[in-house]
Amino acid sequence: MSNTNLEKIKEKITAQHEGDEKQLEVIFSDSPRLIVEAPAGYGKTTTMISRIAYLFASGRIPNPKRILGLTFSVNAALKVKREVAGKLPSLLGSQNSPVAIGEKVTVTNYHGFCKGILKKYGYLISDALRKDINLFRAVGDSDIEKHASLKTALTSAELQSLKAVGTAVKEARVPNAETIHAYNDIVIKKLLPLDYVTHNAVILFVLEIFENHTEVKKFYQNYYPLVVVDEFQDTNCIAWALLESVISNQTQLLFLGDPLQRIYGFIGALPDIMSKVLDEHGMAKVSLSKNYRFRNNPEMLKLDKNIRANAASCFTPIIADEDSADLPIFWGLTQQDEAEKVVAKVQALRGEENAKIAILFRGRGKNAEIVEAELAKNNIPYFYGMFTDEDTDYIEFHNKCQDMFIRRFGKSKSINKKALRTFSDSVKTAYAASTDKTVDSLLWLLDALVEKVAVDYADLVPEDKYTLLLDIFENRQLKQAMEYVDSQVIISTIHGAKGLEWDFVIICDVEQWVFTFTCRDCPSKLTQNSPVCRLPQKVPTQMVGTLLDDLCVFYVALTRARRQAFISASGERYNARGQKFTGGKICCFALVNGVTLINAATNSGD
Repeated sequence: MSNTNLEKIKEKITAQHEGDEKQLEVIFSDSPRLIVEAPAGYGKTTTMISRIAYLFASGRIPNPKRILGLTFSVNAALKVKREVAGKLPSLLGSQNSPVAIGEKVTVTNYHGFCKGILKKYGYLISDALRKDINLFRAVGDSDIEKHASLKTALTSAELQSLKAVGTAVKEARVPNAETIHAYNDIVIKKLLPLDYVTHNAVILFVLEIFENHTEVKKFYQNYYPLVVVDEFQDTNCIAWALLESVISNQTQLLFLGDPLQRIYGFIGALPDIMSKVLDEHGMAKVSLSKNYRFRNNPEMLKLDKNIRANAASCFTPIIADEDSADLPIFWGLTQQDEAEKVVAKVQALRGEENAKIAILFRGRGKNAEIVEAELAKNNIPYFYGMFTDEDTDYIEFHNKCQDMFIRRFGKSKSINKKALRTFSDSVKTAYAASTDKTVDSLLWLLDALVEKVAVDYADLVPEDKYTLLLDIFENRQLKQAMEYVDSQVIISTIHGAKGLEWDFVIICDVEQWVFTFTCRDCPSKLTQNSPVCRLPQKVPTQMVGTLLDDLCVFYVALTRARRQAFISASGERYNARGQKFTGGKICCFALVNGVTLINAATNSGD
């Protein structure tokens, strides 16, 4: 491309990004390896797309090489893929059609990338993998013994070996080559003949191929001169091992993420991964600095900034009184009192035109049930999304959908609107006798997802539709379809809400022992009658890690709101066993430096 045309593209990009210095620093950087701290609402996706466009335009992605984009889920990958296909042509010129761009950029999740490799090279470790990997039913290591046919096919030692690797991955311990081979051997000999594969095996198969067939690894290293990773903070140990396998000394890197949105440590997300890679891979770091979601919302803008400042300074930021953010709170003497105030606010917010409202909880239990009962008492319809990845009904529903989906679409992959609706109806028929509210919600989610894919994603090729739906069923991600549900009010866990947004968010039970789990070891001296729990002036070193993990959950909850976040708490709480406790206190996170609590009952919500 000529210098004149390149300058025109730079001018177009600069105008599109409104002169945002940090975004432009990422886009035009001469550094081949960048790690970008990109919180929600800071323009991450548009910055990523403009960076890709500039690298294309400046000749740093030579033909016929491709860009590899990886993200946490197929749903997220699909959104990025559509953004790339839609926006790159306008930046690079009309001669670059969405189809042409699609041929240059591969956007998928880790499992989707590995499945593509296994389709070509799976035979190198087993003839059984000459079969399309998508036709195997995926199962978690810890769920194998729930399937009678799988449990009887494995010896006790083999079952324990598989579970041990699953545990290691959740604990962020990558297995060595010998352990990976032994694990893969069990899956190949015992599970593949029954048409099953484990989630971890999809990645571990590829790691073994790369280990024993370096020419295959080198092919992918050469084929993808740029690797882009979104939501990098959620990368687990075997996904990171995969990434390192496709990175050569010449590979350009663009990793985007937010360490304060890392809430999946309990399932293996690597701690401090964004700091770890800086030195190990010679990366330059850029932190985006402007929050566009809250640009016209001063209080939410300050709240976002001040919570992040607490995380960055180990809870010791210096914030002037005039820069403190107001956080509306409902305080109840009892759990019932709290629920009544929350629901009264929901009722008021429902009057806002097209307003979407989420009521979020750290976890399921009696506290949430009281709020549900109050919603029902006031005849407020809502969507129930309080299921977790480990719920038996939730797991079995996804397994049923996966099985029925493969049997219906596995070979033809001819997916159209009529076929999808017929599939959804067949699942409803299979659950016709169910009276479980979790199943009712999952059927609702399935309908919403099918309608989204059938109508809004009608332009996708059948392969993309198939991959999206199969990935959702395999990885128990139907909860992410909550964004498509036609319900003004949604009640959900915070983990289930990650990646989603609503106009108004009410975070319930922001209390000691509920949002923090280090209360017993906290040296703070509290006034006996005070309803507020405060952090000590100097947080003990042994508490820092756990407190920051808990703060991440709180921050993710707050940033699900587009217009206003509220919190609630009470002097009464119930534990996981339904036991009632009194003398409850507002969680310390609600009064970190730079946050001022105000009475939500008198707050307008704007």
